[in-house]
Amino acid sequence: MSISQEEIQGEIAKVQQIQQQLQNVLNQKQQIEIRSNDVERALEELEKLDDDTPLFKNVSDDILVAVDDRKDLIDELEDEIETLEVRKKSISRQEEKLRKNYQTLQKELSEKLSGLQQGPIGGA
Repeated sequence: MSISQEEIQGEIAKVQQIQQQLQNVLNQKQQIEIRSNDVERALEELEKLDDDTPLFKNVSDDILVAVDDRKDLIDELEDEIETLEVRKKSISRQEEKLRKNYQTLQKELSEKLSGLQQGPIGGA
């Protein structure tokens, strides 16, 4: 079985595409981890505060609003942690699938390339 230069380039492109997708997934996973850690720290800090301590939350980069109901804020943060956990699990499954696909394609490409270097069997 001979393989053309175009097929090899196509295989390399597939491997590179999977590699890029994997990198994107890892970046998303890292962002989720960072946000999850931030929210967990916020909850920990809330637990340390007295009930009568005024609370504020960020609604945009430049705007803070006073929080009227401490329990609502805690519930909101706990809901966000749950949502982030679901996203993290989904991203992890996607990462695993991409890693397996990447390894399979890389192995196939290596085998094809080593077959090319050995040349055709039987000496045509």
